[in-house]
Amino acid sequence: MAKARDENFKELIKGGTISLVLKVTGMFFGYVIMLFITKYYGAEEWGIYSLCLTILSVALLLPRFGFDSSLVRIIAELNVENKQNQIYGVLFKSIIISVVLSLAVIAIVILSSDLLVSKVIKQQEMIYYFKIINIAVIPMVLLTIFTAVFQALKNTTLFMLFQTTLINVVFFVLLLIYHSLEIDLKTFNLYVISVVIVLLLSFLFLFKTFKSLNKNAIITEERSKYTFSKICNVSFPMMMSSSFVLLMGWSDIFMLSYYKTATDIGIYNSTLKLAALSSITLMAVNAIATPKFVEFYASRNIVGLEDLVKKSTKMIFLSSLPILLILIIFSKPILGFFGDEFRLGYLALIYLCISRFVNAISGSVGYIMQMTDQQQTFQNILIIAFAINLVLNYLLIPKYSYDGAAIASSLSMVFWNIALVFIIKIKLGFWTFYNPFGKN
Repeated sequence: MAKARDENFKELIKGGTISLVLKVTGMFFGYVIMLFITKYYGAEEWGIYSLCLTILSVALLLPRFGFDSSLVRIIAELNVENKQNQIYGVLFKSIIISVVLSLAVIAIVILSSDLLVSKVIKQQEMIYYFKIINIAVIPMVLLTIFTAVFQALKNTTLFMLFQTTLINVVFFVLLLIYHSLEIDLKTFNLYVISVVIVLLLSFLFLFKTFKSLNKNAIITEERSKYTFSKICNVSFPMMMSSSFVLLMGWSDIFMLSYYKTATDIGIYNSTLKLAALSSITLMAVNAIATPKFVEFYASRNIVGLEDLVKKSTKMIFLSSLPILLILIIFSKPILGFFGDEFRLGYLALIYLCISRFVNAISGSVGYIMQMTDQQQTFQNILIIAFAINLVLNYLLIPKYSYDGAAIASSLSMVFWNIALVFIIKIKLGFWTFYNPFGKN
């Protein structure tokens, strides 16, 4: 038992380190891309590119259908149960669902693009970009599905590479080539080309992964329990959860734009980006821990699951704490790098860091819920958190501006983390949080 726990911990450390390195690399290239576009193409081009990415992320909500989480759970479970031959059926059904939903979204965008441009976005050039966004939908959805397969099969390197890192690297290389050759091409078009290139590469690696999986597969005649309806039942709550997390982020910005100025939005946005730095290790650890949660739960090894959860929470807490302390202690000078007026957001940054502290000390509660058949409960908690966020934004933003938005966002995050910690204790019988002053 002790040896097995040591092996799990080593796997967690190794996978977490790989994830962290690739995540940081992807973020680095993301910032380099931002600097490159703003320097050589101007703020307007960067604004259009950012707007296109935002619209694309909204368009992808329905076609992704929560498969970035649900497929990790389903495929990891089938792999543990030695039902590898059923993975292909699940993958095929997921692709069909996503493609059908993608076509529906594309049709909606085509029919409503003129209305959106004239009444909402009010930028005439977006008529052209809506066509490019439509082209990007299906490749992005397929890439999401393929990366979920890599994560489910615990191939952390491929998962992190194809999730964001490789897209940013290819995109930057294309930017350099097209700029040096003085070819006039819109930056968002290059981004979509990058996505298609990475999708083709991911397909090759997926084929190779399945080829090696076939060698160890046990062929059974048992009919798969994952029908279209079963896959939808598992995936839909996960899609809703992802949607409400995004809505919470968007509601802050939307209500600030309604009640306050663009400067207030800029200050708040900078505090959000800084506070998010503490979540890098959380995402890195979750990349390797998530499929292992499924392994232990599928085999009903709750003791092993508890051990993994507590070790992963400890890793998340200890790696996040230094970042949070630096952001809290030096909040004013750090914000000052963006400009003197940004120093005014130091309290907002402190509030957001406190909520990230609770997030870190609670552990991977959202992933644990989704990987242990509690996705419906997780969805309900996030709906309540969204309602809390919305009400507090309405009450606090008119009077306290970005500080009010930070308080609303922080309290809703603290609520869902604490609520999920108690639910996991009730459902699975153990606490997920890390106590630095006690025996864990």
